[in-house]
Parts: sequence; C-alpha cells; structure tokens
Amino acid sequence: MHVADLEDLRDAAHDRAVLSEARVVLARRLGVPPGEALQHLIWLARDLDMELAEAASLLVKDGSGGPVGAVLAGRRAPRAEGGAAERQATLSEAEDVLSRVTGEDTAGDEEILAGVPDDPVARAVLDGTLDSSAHLVPVRGADGNVADFLFVDLNGVARDMFGRGREELTGRRLLQTDPGAVLSGLFDDLVEVLETGTRLERSSFLYTTAQRGLSRSSRTSVRSVAVPTGICFTWRYHHAEDRTVRRLERVERLALVGFGEWDLATGEADWTPQMLANYGLTPEEVPPAPHDLPKVVAEDDLPLVEEAVQTMFSRREPVEAEHRVIGRDGAPRHLWVFAEPVLGDSGLPVSINIVSQDITRRRGVERALAETRRQMLKQQERMAQERRVAVTLRRAILPDEDELERLPGLLTSIRSMAAESTARIGGDWFATREMADGRALIAIGDAAGHGLPAAAAMARSRNGLLGLACTGEPSGRLVGWLNELVATMDPPATGTAIVAHFDPGRRVMEWTCAGHPPPILMRAGWAEPLEVVRDPMLGALQGWTYTTITTRLDPGDMLFLYTDGLVERRDADLDERIARLSGILRGCSTSPEEALDEVLARMEYDRAADDTTLFAVRVE
Repeated sequence: MHVADLEDLRDAAHDRAVLSEARVVLARRLGVPPGEALQHLIWLARDLDMELAEAASLLVKDGSGGPVGAVLAGRRAPRAEGGAAERQATLSEAEDVLSRVTGEDTAGDEEILAGVPDDPVARAVLDGTLDSSAHLVPVRGADGNVADFLFVDLNGVARDMFGRGREELTGRRLLQTDPGAVLSGLFDDLVEVLETGTRLERSSFLYTTAQRGLSRSSRTSVRSVAVPTGICFTWRYHHAEDRTVRRLERVERLALVGFGEWDLATGEADWTPQMLANYGLTPEEVPPAPHDLPKVVAEDDLPLVEEAVQTMFSRREPVEAEHRVIGRDGAPRHLWVFAEPVLGDSGLPVSINIVSQDITRRRGVERALAETRRQMLKQQERMAQERRVAVTLRRAILPDEDELERLPGLLTSIRSMAAESTARIGGDWFATREMADGRALIAIGDAAGHGLPAAAAMARSRNGLLGLACTGEPSGRLVGWLNELVATMDPPATGTAIVAHFDPGRRVMEWTCAGHPPPILMRAGWAEPLEVVRDPMLGALQGWTYTTITTRLDPGDMLFLYTDGLVERRDADLDERIARLSGILRGCSTSPEEALDEVLARMEYDRAADDTTLFAVRVE
C-alpha cells in the first residue's frame, strides 16, 4: 500500500473518530442519546454553513466542559399490561378456585339440567338481549347453599373472555369455566339475585379471570335478573374502550401531555394522571381551580398566566401560554398550556378544558444548543485566525512562482496553490538552490495535516533542509537528517518529501524519496513514473537510512514532481490517478510552463480538498 493511500485512510479514520467523539461531547452537553446528538450536530453544521467534519472538530476542540444547561423532563418507565406480580397473584388465586371446584362431584349435573323445565322468561331474555347472555341454574351443596351455577343455554352472540360460546359452555359449571366470578365477587352477587329476586347491575368495572395458565382482563358491565328456573346473566366486555383508554394513556405518557376539565358550576376538577404529574401533584391531591392556578406557577411567570386567565374569561376565547412550575425538588418545569372555555346556552362559560405539555426537556436542549452554537462560533473565529496566520506564513516562506532562481543546466517552472477551503490549507512546500559546487538542489514535500500546525511543520522542514543542504552531503544523508528533525518537532509531525541534486556536467540526478508520490520522467514524447525505493515518510521511523537513487537524464528530458493534492481523490485509486497524469504528460508540450498549465486544465483534481504543488524541470 502506498504511503498516500495510508494517509488517505488515516484522514478518513481521523474524521470518523472526531465525529464519534463530537457526538459523545454533544450528547453529554444536551443530555440526549448519541443518535439524537448526531442529528443536532448535523443541524448545527448546516446552520453554521460548514462541513460536518469541521463542525465536529470545533466541538471536540472545545469539548472539555460538561453539560451547559440541558434539563431532562422526568419520564416514567413504560408500563406493562399489568405487572408480573399482579398476573401471578391472579393465576394463583384462580388455580386455588379451580382446584376446589374441580374436586366437587359433578355426576348429578346432567340430572339437574334434564329436570329444568321450559322457561319462556329466560328464553325471552336471551332472545331479546344484544349482548352476551346466559341462562343459569343453581347447583346446591349438601348444606343447601348454592355451590355453583350451570349453563343451561346461551344466546348466539355469547362469548366469554377466552372466546368460548354456546357450544363450549352449555352444560358446564360457571366457576370451572370462569373462576374470575369468585375473584371479583360476582358469584356472590349472582347468588343474591337468585335468592332475593333483586336485580344486579354493575357498569364498567375491571374484571380479571384465568384459565389454563392464562389471565385475561377487561373492563366489564354486567346485568342479572331472576327467572322462574334460575337467573339470566348478561355481560359486555369493553375491549374497544379499553384499547382506546390505553392508547390515550400511552400518548399522554410518551408526549408528556395531560388533560384537565373544570366544572365551573360545581367547582369540581377532573385531571388525568399526566396532567397532575405535569403540575407536580399526586393523584390524592386536589387540582387547583382556575383562579388558584397562578398559585402553582413560578413567580416570574405569574403576570403571564393571570393575563391568560383574564383573557379567557373576559373574551371567552381559547388562550395558550408557556409558564414554569417549581417541582418538589426545587427545579423548574416548563409547561406549554392550552385552555378554552366551554360556553352554555347563555353564552357564559360553564366549564374549562385545559391541556398541558411538559416541554422542560425541549427547553433544556434549546438552551444547551444555543450555548454550544455560541462556543462553536468562538472556536470558529479562533480557527479562522489560525488559518489566516497559516496563509500568511505560507506566503512568507514560499517564494513566488516568478521569483525562482535560475538553476544550472535546468529550466524550471512551478505552480503552488493553497487549498480553496481555508480549513484544508496544508503543508505543501518546495525549494530550489544552486549549490556551491555547481549542482542544483530541487526539493518538494508535504507536511501532514492542515491549518497552522501543518504550516509550521512546513516552514521547519523547508528551512531545515536548506540549512542541511549547505553541508553538500548526498540526498540520502540529507533526508535522513531531515527525518530526525521532523521526528523531534514539538508538536510531533510527519510528512513526505523528494530531495534531488542535479549535476549539469554529468546530467545525473541523485535523489531520495521519503514516502512521496514518484516523479514522472518525460522523454521523447513518452512519460512514466520513475522506479522508486519507497523509504518511509519523514518522522515515521527515527534512525532510518534513506536510499540515494541515481537517474541519468538526456537533453530535453523533463522531470515532473507534484504533491498528493494533484492525484489523490477519495473516489479513485491512487495508482490509476498517477497513470492518468502520465497519460496527460505524454501528449504535453516540452515547455515546462505549458505542461503545467495543461495538467492543471485536464487533471480534474479537487482544489478545495488540499494544497497542490506542481514542479516541472527540463534538462537543457
């Protein structure tokens, strides 16, 4: 794998790591799950008009602080459809009842049923009832008391809680099929109807029964009347109403929405459990009347609430307002309240409907986001200042393209362009110098990273090389020293470079490559990358001995050097991009200036992503 590939992978891994860390930092600040924090980070980046990775970097650099004001609204854990302990208790009681009643002698049940005379009254009740209805006759024990009831007949729509109807229940005992009749006290009520002739009517009570290890519950309404041969028993399960009630309870709990109603005539108030919870009241406490509502409101919000109540009564129209209540723990709770008067025939209010939603969490997140945005803007301003310094330093260190000194035996041309995105300004550098012994020094490099640290590493690397070059040592030795220099920088740095000496008398180039993309040799209309010994990049391995490569050049040959900004793209293979560059150079002019212009026009590189430096040297 090429060093450039490794650099690309390292950058991608770095971006992912920064994004992951930023998500954790923001989640801690806002008091929200990491997934929600990521969405807020995306919105922040969009709002600040910056890349997601850049926004994440700002957060990470300023992410040492803890939470900045997020407050979570208290939420109760989701409730199951009846607790496990409650279900187990019901099953245990039902099993006790079943074990008792199944142990009783039922041999005489057929004889009892056979002796039941025709009962027109019972038949009329069954035929005229739209709900489930059954004709029951008593089964008496040795003491003469009613021990159970037998199903003589049922109407066609009759279904018990387990879906059993006329065919399954006729001829069977009540308690053996439905032990819940004992658990709920319904059996005793039926016995009283039989013995006293009174009517039984119970509406919408919670009824629970069990059978074969399964428990079922539903709100139920029942009726029972005495008939000549026993009793008729009618029931209705409110399954649909139960489902509606459960759904409303879930909606209230999940959205922290509560509903309340005040009857102005009686002064009574009916609040749902979530409504009470929003105002910090327990189910045993009496909800405040409309004129008492300001008493539970935070002092600073009293004028707002009083104005809303007055407006509702005077103008007789709905109002909405946000206010705070102080919880038992002293923490404020933010509520958004909607209220409307219900008018009677006289046009005066007879009741008040009120809905409240606990938006404490939302307000906490909004405060934390606002503070985070402010901190990110400050950090962005600091980074912008660093970028301006980096650009200034780059301009101060690198000579202008038209200021290159004349090198012996060579015609040179260069293009050095900083990244269009100031966030991506990197560490590209180049250097040329005529040596005291008549040779020419040519060097190109790239300090890893972006921003001010990369610009600082670039300046140290370039200036360090020019100082070391005065020794006249071969390129391999110079790069070895430069490697030690880069490795000991504070902060630590890495980079790539090609350093070459050209001897015009012998037309020989001696050069060393430290993890840099290979130079391309153009000769007689052909262009190919030079064979290179891929020594490690600068700063990666201290004490490494770098190789000096010798390449003979002919008059008219042109050497093309470049940084990775020209050939690296995340959506393309590096070798393919270098091959594309070689193909462009094969048909290029032999003029260094024209060759550089043509490459820039045809290479389709990303000017915003990284610095780009191109260096063309023709042998005269």
